[in-house]
Amino acid sequence: MKLTNENKQLTRLAQLMQSERDNLFRYACYRLGSAAEAEDTLQDLYLSLSKHHSRLAEINDLQGYVYRSLSNSCISRLRSRRNFTSTDTLDTLSSEDLAPKDFEQEFRLIERLMALLPDEQSEVIRLRIYGGRQFSEIASICDIPLTTAKSRFRYGIDKLREALAERGLI
Repeated sequence: MKLTNENKQLTRLAQLMQSERDNLFRYACYRLGSAAEAEDTLQDLYLSLSKHHSRLAEINDLQGYVYRSLSNSCISRLRSRRNFTSTDTLDTLSSEDLAPKDFEQEFRLIERLMALLPDEQSEVIRLRIYGGRQFSEIASICDIPLTTAKSRFRYGIDKLREALAERGLI
């Protein structure tokens, strides 16, 4: 049986989603703070991309496109949720908070830290650490030069270290 171009694109998408499953899931979990919501987001993303499979043939960097789409989906969910507004600042952070006991505590800690950074830096850090992406992939996903991806990561990490050091937490 000969595969049609549409079937090839769907197979390409399915293979990518399967091979990147763990990284996509981890990235969505740390963006949304919920494994269930991450699962739902990934499922919705796959269905959405599958519906528009005819456009997939035009995309050279499907992996980058999937990560950009996932990032946008997470942002949309967070905006529609609107109930996550952390009033905690790092000033109330203790050294005990730096050793979270469960995912929820870890998520809250990370969100508090990421709130210190510009969105561009926090996104690169999330893609690198939770998405497991190489800097070249991050550059492609974010549509920025490789050196910019690397510098955003470094400057973001430096800002986090500085903020924690100022408070005597590291």
